[in-house]
Amino acid sequence: MYRKTEKEFQYHPGIEKVLMDVIGGGTIDRSDLDVSFLGVQLKELPPLTIVGKDSGTGVYHVVKTAKVHADAADADTDYPVKKNHLFKVGDKITASGLAEIANTISAIDKSNADYDVITVASTLDAVSEGDVLVLANADAAAGSAAYKYTPECITMNKVDLTVANQQSGLLEAGKVNESVMPFPIDTALKAKLDGIRFV
Repeated sequence: MYRKTEKEFQYHPGIEKVLMDVIGGGTIDRSDLDVSFLGVQLKELPPLTIVGKDSGTGVYHVVKTAKVHADAADADTDYPVKKNHLFKVGDKITASGLAEIANTISAIDKSNADYDVITVASTLDAVSEGDVLVLANADAAAGSAAYKYTPECITMNKVDLTVANQQSGLLEAGKVNESVMPFPIDTALKAKLDGIRFV
């Protein structure tokens, strides 16, 4: 008799308390997640991902974020960001506080082992190391940017992206361990998720 061995991977538990969740969970859209993540094709969405609801369809979309890896000059169009992001060419991007310019991503250079370089058509204005960039709904002047999907809740389980119309539990209020979240978050995004306490 032969033994079959399989590798099992488990995400770090990050939800410490559930006070309120979306009844029945929600369907997660995968159409804009056809990306390479940390060097491999993304086949599942990790838990503890920020999502927002499309009011027209009722489907939830990932609120993509990226943390700036190093300081970038105001006039720069190339922004080094940490590897843990889901942006792709064609996405609109801006600083999470929505005070800066929003612009379209024209290229992403993933050749460096430590960070990716996101290139936009024109400067995003004052963006510094440690700032969080977020998916915007359209190109916009400084102060006029808007989220493509407003942050509303956090996924409670992993989502299989190889199959359409997969659902996830969605946390609206509770306590979350920020250190195990897969994608960056900052004070501006936390303010939108005001029912969740990050520890």
